[in-house]
Amino acid sequence: MNRPATLRRMAAVAAVFIVTGHDAWAADIFNGREVYAMHCQGCHGADGQSMEPGIPDFTRGESLLVPDTELFRQLWDGAHMPSYRGMLEDGDLRDVIAYVRTLQR
Repeated sequence: MNRPATLRRMAAVAAVFIVTGHDAWAADIFNGREVYAMHCQGCHGADGQSMEPGIPDFTRGESLLVPDTELFRQLWDGAHMPSYRGMLEDGDLRDVIAYVRTLQR
C-alpha cells in the first residue's frame, strides 16, 4: 500500500466533507474527476471553464452557490441539461459535485 498517496486521498476526502457544509457527505473527488471527464467536460470544459454561452463556469463558482442537495437534484432531474437519473449511480453524482467544487478559483 502506498501510504503517502492514501493519506493524501483521505485528506482530500475529509476536506471536501468539511468545506461543503452541514449537508455534506464523504465523496471521492478522484472518481468525480473521472466521471466529470466522461460525462461533463464536453459542455463544461476540462477545467470547468466553459466557453459556450449559458453553460455554467465552475471556476467562477456562481453556479455552485447552492447546497449539494440542490446540485444533486439538478443532475438527477436534468435541469437545463440531460438527466443522469439511471445513467450514473448516486455516489458518482455526489463525487462529481465534490470534484466540481474543487474547480473554483
